[in-house]
Amino acid sequence: MSLFSKNKDVQIFAPCDGEIIGLEKVEDEVFSEKMLGDGFAIDPANGDFVAPMEGKLVTVFPSGHAYGIKHKSGLEALLHIGLDTVSLDGVGFDIKVKQGESVKVGAPLVMVDLEGIRSKVPSLKTPLVFTQDSLEGKTIEVLAKGKVKKGDLIAVIK
Repeated sequence: MSLFSKNKDVQIFAPCDGEIIGLEKVEDEVFSEKMLGDGFAIDPANGDFVAPMEGKLVTVFPSGHAYGIKHKSGLEALLHIGLDTVSLDGVGFDIKVKQGESVKVGAPLVMVDLEGIRSKVPSLKTPLVFTQDSLEGKTIEVLAKGKVKKGDLIAVIK
């Protein structure tokens, strides 16, 4: 497969270092049962999170735990760092962006003190889901398995 996809394809890059896992392995049925959309998750190795695709930040939660990005194609992604992390009220999250900003692939989103929050939340597994409406008629081709590095090409939405 070429690194250069057709224009209608959207390339998705690893938002952090870690290990790619299926959504079914996320201990929250909202994600594991794909209620918000389809995708995959990453078990993060460190707290440096970047934009997995280019687009506009349509959502930046004040707590720093979740980011919604809308690509010019209409594809919408939600990066949700850890489970029940909203309950931390931003403690351990150093947000680097503002809602409404446009981001390029690899743009810093947030630095998270994973060790500081690990014992306060059920899991650090980080779902990356694509909303049902924006996925309509498209498929997710996951290209990577196992361990990935931030910025690696990990999926293509066709």
